[in-house]
Amino acid sequence: MKKVYSASVTPLLADGSLDTTGLRNILRRNIRHGLNGVFILGSMGEWGSFSDDAKENLVRESAAILAGSGTELLVGINATSLALSLRNLNRYRHLAFDSYVFMLPGRTSALDPVKSILAVLDAADRPVFYYHCPPNNGIDLNLDQFDAIMAHPNLKGIKNSASNMWLRRELILLRNDRGHKTLLLEGQEWATDEAMIAGYDGMLCGLGALASKVMVAIARAVDQQNFPEAVNRQNDFIRLFHGVYGKKLENVWVGQKYALVKLGLIATPLTLAQEMSALTPSRQAEIEKCIADYKNILD
Repeated sequence: MKKVYSASVTPLLADGSLDTTGLRNILRRNIRHGLNGVFILGSMGEWGSFSDDAKENLVRESAAILAGSGTELLVGINATSLALSLRNLNRYRHLAFDSYVFMLPGRTSALDPVKSILAVLDAADRPVFYYHCPPNNGIDLNLDQFDAIMAHPNLKGIKNSASNMWLRRELILLRNDRGHKTLLLEGQEWATDEAMIAGYDGMLCGLGALASKVMVAIARAVDQQNFPEAVNRQNDFIRLFHGVYGKKLENVWVGQKYALVKLGLIATPLTLAQEMSALTPSRQAEIEKCIADYKNILD
């Protein structure tokens, strides 16, 4: 069975504090739609915008909501340095969740990327997903470097957000040839059907707070080898992507949150990662039309 994970937004109240009711609404809806897991404190979760205490509170609240559901909780330890990422790992280790997610900090030093990833894997008290996102941090890995980290027993999976079809196929071949057990998850919304048909184990995408039902439908169609249906649902996913985020991705955070507000799931569209002025009246109207057009497949 293909696995489906959401890289979730962090819902906020008007004063910037955590919207715990909204968080509960999102996560319970994700459970109902059949997600395998939820990733918090990633790029979509605005990890760099919150204090240490606020992030720990989010982890604690999310763990309580998902407890006993069978839905995994993945927690990002992203930070601006390896040392701070390791500090986050140690700060969260007493909390009840399933896996860490680690993305290398932006290239601001001469640290060896493989040594940095292995340092996290060695320190981890539970499985780790490596978040590979060169568009975000400017760091790419070659196949020998991937081989080195995939051999580590603590690496559970790779979220591949490189937008690179070549790398996708090479990682599948590398895993098969070397006998690695690493889960391969597509991180780009536009390519989930192709990745899973080619052999990826699933997806981990940032539109999952809103479109978890669509994501699961794509994965189940691939499981059933109903590839035309997978492509059709993928096309719906892309149309939702454009309708909510905007054709130029001008509303990535605030657009999805606005859609969640209009569905009655969260209290405000407030985001600390994007200017609220990006949510213009014309974009609001486009988002409202999009969720009205696709309401049947959203819930």
